[in-house]
Amino acid sequence: MKTRFQYLLVLVCAVATVTCADSQGFIVTNGITCFSLGSMSRVDVLKNSTNGDFARFILGPGIKVVGDEYETIFPYRPVFGESVRTFFASPNDPISQQTIEAGSYSELSMGDYYGFNLDVPFYLGVYTGYTNDVPAGSYSNPVFGWAEFVNHQGVIQLLDSALVMDGGGIYVGTQTIIPVPEPSAWSLFVLVVFALGCWAKRPNKPLQATRDGRSSSASRSTSFGPACLSSGR
Repeated sequence: MKTRFQYLLVLVCAVATVTCADSQGFIVTNGITCFSLGSMSRVDVLKNSTNGDFARFILGPGIKVVGDEYETIFPYRPVFGESVRTFFASPNDPISQQTIEAGSYSELSMGDYYGFNLDVPFYLGVYTGYTNDVPAGSYSNPVFGWAEFVNHQGVIQLLDSALVMDGGGIYVGTQTIIPVPEPSAWSLFVLVVFALGCWAKRPNKPLQATRDGRSSSASRSTSFGPACLSSGR
C-alpha cells in the first residue's frame, strides 16, 4: 500500500508540472509607451502584438495650483472608442483578473482629476483586451501591465514599464509573470487524479494463513475445510 501511494504521489506531481508549464505568458517589449505633446501625455498600451492594436489614455494638460511653478493636477481621459482600465498600484502588487475583480486597487475614472507631486515616481497598473462577448469591465484575450511615471516640470513622463500577454497577470515593478492554468490541461489533471485515486483505493485480496504457515486466499481455505478432515476413516 505504501508503494502504491508513492507511485500516486509521483504521478500527481508530474501531471501538475506539465499542466502549469504551458501557461506562463510572455513579456512584450515596449508594450507600454508614452508620448508628450506640450503638457499632455498620451499613454499607449498594446492589445495585440500581431496587428499592432493599442488602447490609449491621456493625462493632461494639467492644472497649476496657486504658488506652484508647474502643473500637479491632471485629468484622466481614455481615448474615445478605446477601452483600458487603469489603477493606482505599488511595487510588487499583483495585477491580475482576480485582484481587479476583487476591487483591490483604486481605479482612475474618465474625467476625474488626480494629483501627482513633482519628481515623485508613481505606478499605474493597466488592464485591457477585447470586449467581444464578455461582461462589462472584462476583456477577452486580456493584457496586464504596469508603468512607472513621474511628473517632471508639469509633464507626465514614463520611467519604466512591463506588459504581459497570454498570462494571468504581472507583479508591479517586476517582469515576474503570474501564470494562468489552461482549462483543457486542468480538465486532464482532474481526470488523471480521479482515476489514480480510484486505483489507490482498490482493496487488496485478503489472505489467510494455513496451519503450516503458508498464505492462501479465503476461497481456497474454504474448499479445504472440515469435510476433508473427516474423510479418512
